[in-house]
Amino acid sequence: MKKKLFQIGFVLSLVFNVAAIATVGYSLYFAKPVSSHKTNPFAAYDRLNLTDQQREELWSRYLEMVRGITASREQYKTKWAEAVQLIAEPKPDWKAVEAKQAEILEINRQTQTMIFQRWDWAKTQLTPEQQRIFFDILHQRIKSGELLGEIKTVQEIINKQSAKP
Repeated sequence: MKKKLFQIGFVLSLVFNVAAIATVGYSLYFAKPVSSHKTNPFAAYDRLNLTDQQREELWSRYLEMVRGITASREQYKTKWAEAVQLIAEPKPDWKAVEAKQAEILEINRQTQTMIFQRWDWAKTQLTPEQQRIFFDILHQRIKSGELLGEIKTVQEIINKQSAKP
């Protein structure tokens, strides 16, 4: 009986080891890395059928806008930290807190204006049909929340470019 149990245990162990080796082998040689599963956040813009000149103009202006947004976010974080400091006081000066809130709102307004002006400027670079598609894409991205992910992707690209020696 012991010999039979030992044989069954050996066979089960062998089966599990072979399965583990096969799984590792498959993941190393056949499975795509997780990073390759990322969707291209700019794929929707392929629908615009941009000329090379349009693509270059829109991309450079887009990078400029994302740099501005990044700078605004830093100011935004600083102002929030300053507001926290004011509120942390034993007896907060609420007039100072409200003034800091106004500064935060102004940074937010400036960022929105920058984005809206870029969208308006993009119209000058696009045909009427491309404009229609462009604004359809924006509507879809805003509704789905993808627009923020797209900006983060561009910020990563900018960070990688600025990190290169």
